[in-house]
Amino acid sequence: MDKKDILKKSLKDILDFIGVKNDFSIDHGEENVMKVVIYGENLNYLIGFRGQSLDALQTLLGQILHNKTGEWTPVIVDINDYKDKRTDKLHDMAKVFIDKVRFFQSDYELPPMKSWERKKIHELVSEYDDVVSESTGEGLNRRIVIKPKSRKTN
Repeated sequence: MDKKDILKKSLKDILDFIGVKNDFSIDHGEENVMKVVIYGENLNYLIGFRGQSLDALQTLLGQILHNKTGEWTPVIVDINDYKDKRTDKLHDMAKVFIDKVRFFQSDYELPPMKSWERKKIHELVSEYDDVVSESTGEGLNRRIVIKPKSRKTN
């Protein structure tokens, strides 16, 4: 059984168990990543508060795949483009903070975020020449600080 079949059967079993009758697709994405997309109506409970249920499902599918194949393959799960919509919101929020950093020339801390959310912010900030970002804190309190890029004088 290949990875796609393992994920397909496992996800079908999980969704059947909780009574969800929705469609999903599984693709072998870039860099050996398996991307699972679930789509349908009224799936907010599968996403959960701040994506916690979605993260749990993603972790569960990744662990199942690891247990059955013996190798670690990243699994990304998205439901009704939640992650794309969340990325757009994160970018909007980060742009506000970037503008504040540029105007006031001082550091600004963003709220705590998950690792994939921080990565999206770091990618956005890297497109700007006059600001930098760094992650600080630990665990659930890990957050991004956006700072003005220091200028060297000659």
